[in-house]
Amino acid sequence: MFRWQADPALSALIQRYYTGEAGLWQEIQAQIDALLRAHGQEVGAFHIRLRRTSDGYEILIDDASAYVNEP
Repeated sequence: MFRWQADPALSALIQRYYTGEAGLWQEIQAQIDALLRAHGQEVGAFHIRLRRTSDGYEILIDDASAYVNEP
């Protein structure tokens, strides 16, 4: 599992998503993917959870490769 506190810009984006602004989930995923790549993680299947904290959002990432259907 990977876990970190979202920076203020990502926290603001997540807050907008949770208040109902449409079309933000792909942007959130792209930012999280970029952070994972920056930390040397390969692209793969991940389960993303967002947890509200007193100063923004915590990002929790679990491997979800077991859920990917291989042809």
